[in-house]
Amino acid sequence: MHRLCCIAVFAGLVGPLAAADDSSIDLRYRSYRKWTINLPAFQWFEVKDAIRVGQADTFAVAVLGNSLRIDTDADGKLDRTIKPLVDRDTNVSTARVVLSTTTKQGDAFRYAVRLRKDARGWEWAPGGAMVGTIPADTGPIPVRIIDQNGNGSFDDVGLDSMIIGTSDEAMFLSSTIVVGNTLRKISVSRDGRRITMTAYAGPTARFDMTTSFDAKAVLLSAIVRSSDGKNSFDFGATEGPLQIPAGTYKVVAGVVGLGKHRVQIGAGRMQPFRLAANQQQTFNWGGPVRSEFQFARKGGKVEFSPQTIWYYGQAGEEYFNWTPIGKSPEFKVTNADTGVVLKVAILPGSC
Repeated sequence: MHRLCCIAVFAGLVGPLAAADDSSIDLRYRSYRKWTINLPAFQWFEVKDAIRVGQADTFAVAVLGNSLRIDTDADGKLDRTIKPLVDRDTNVSTARVVLSTTTKQGDAFRYAVRLRKDARGWEWAPGGAMVGTIPADTGPIPVRIIDQNGNGSFDDVGLDSMIIGTSDEAMFLSSTIVVGNTLRKISVSRDGRRITMTAYAGPTARFDMTTSFDAKAVLLSAIVRSSDGKNSFDFGATEGPLQIPAGTYKVVAGVVGLGKHRVQIGAGRMQPFRLAANQQQTFNWGGPVRSEFQFARKGGKVEFSPQTIWYYGQAGEEYFNWTPIGKSPEFKVTNADTGVVLKVAILPGSC
């Protein structure tokens, strides 16, 4: 049985934050030359004959050899040729372009896309966000809204994503957010240019994901989402319980890290859990981590591979994508009758 490497260290919170019960926050679009945001449900979209981003016009594309020609202003003319740069680590060709036009409503529309090309062809993903700040007694709190599902709109609760604070770990766009220790209800305009924030008046519960988390790494992100998709919270930068709407939730994603090392957390075998009104609940998870693997017998040999090893925490959560690859755990093959260790295997893996 293999334990997750050490005890978690939690990032401290800034002091209590305050915001008006009813307020409106203006956002502006920002494109990113270097994309560092980690999305909870990231995906690449296939590039065929055009890039379509919902409320805007269609941006036509055409493949020309190893390059991609694109209509960046939706005027019907292919005005730019994209020549990809090869990432030496992944051997995938990448590029970036900003699309701009005027919508049918007469509004200016800008939308950055990241492009990549591999053996399957060209794909694209959003490369920008609507950004602004939430006013608070201790100073403005950054907020970013990302069109995660790539439809050109920023108001898809449970499908798009958002970041409250300075972290690059995004959660799903939620209809409620925690500002300091206060729960607020929010709504985002379709074009993402405005957030309306009001007081939350529904039943709540207190939920703690950090006190009992056992790991020798920092809990960078721990995202829960309600069963109806309306509420999402990231406990990664918290300490102790948060007050959130009562309901049924499930852990959907997370990240632990130590220095440059990162390990992704997935739902694995975890089951949804119910938070009743006025209840306080502590979530027990993390180490010790149990590994499972497939093996094959070939004559007198037992073979297994790092690609067919799975790691599960005490609540059934799965740990995967160990990067960078570090020291391997030891796998001992023993005689089932005598308990004698027959072989110790070391694999290129992480722990």
